[in-house]
Amino acid sequence: MTPGDRPLVIVNPVAGSGRARGFWRQCAAACFRVPFEVVETRRRGDAAEYAAAAGDRLVIAIGGDGTAHEVVNGLLRRPGAHPPRVGFLQRGTGADLRRSIASPRRAEDVAAWLTTDRWRPLDAGRLSTSTGRRYFINVADAGIGAAVVRRAARGPAWVGGTGSFLGAAVVSLLKHRNASVQLRLDDGPVLRRRVRTIAVANGAYLGGGMWIAPKANVSDGLFEVVTIGDVSRWLGIRSLPMLYRGTHGRLAQVEFGRARRVEIDSDEPIGVEADGELAGNTPAVFEIVPAALQVIDWNPSGILTRDRAHLSD
Repeated sequence: MTPGDRPLVIVNPVAGSGRARGFWRQCAAACFRVPFEVVETRRRGDAAEYAAAAGDRLVIAIGGDGTAHEVVNGLLRRPGAHPPRVGFLQRGTGADLRRSIASPRRAEDVAAWLTTDRWRPLDAGRLSTSTGRRYFINVADAGIGAAVVRRAARGPAWVGGTGSFLGAAVVSLLKHRNASVQLRLDDGPVLRRRVRTIAVANGAYLGGGMWIAPKANVSDGLFEVVTIGDVSRWLGIRSLPMLYRGTHGRLAQVEFGRARRVEIDSDEPIGVEADGELAGNTPAVFEIVPAALQVIDWNPSGILTRDRAHLSD
């Protein structure tokens, strides 16, 4: 294997308050027979730059959802005749992507994972908002999500990903005002709704383990679109456990749809986030890019089961 063929491992050393760097050190020790190149990020944007310059090599993202988001954007902005190859080892604050895309949880399994010559297609979302165009790999939303992301980023690291997002969600529910929006799925009619949030899901989880889109599949060429309507502050807080169990569809204010293209506009601009990163304001257009990437297939049966998705570190 020449140096240009070796997998490129991009490590965000501060992800998960240093857990990503510590986990990778364990992995590297267990992968002494596997050739690879390692780079560490130092500032926002580094992961995207490294990925964009990786050529046709397999790129491994070590970090959280933000690191995965940057790597995917770097990979998809480079020209290529074939879908870029990627793998994710997540040890970040939220790390929701690993609940939809299987990867090793133990360092001793990483060498076999890195040398697996088995791949599955991985869709991506393309998002256009007030701040321009970007890709996302897991879930994007318009509504309360941007406020939750902003507050969770300021939370103490010791409470962990679920605790940070849960606390941020409760505070945001107490302060957030529902918004009037116009929603269109594919070529369907424009739907007018007053909403708490609209999630456009490629993966199934967001917010540190909320099972927002139970039927989402990262390889089916469709978004699952989850509209949480005009719920009150009290109902929003009381129904939070339903989001973690994936049973929020029992609420009359929750609607599900499936689409390849989603358009959201609003009477006043509302915040948008993608993969836990702030992404401007409405109007927003979300488009699925089928099989945009090839991901290491560590679980041949496809999307993780709920039991395996909730395995802890």
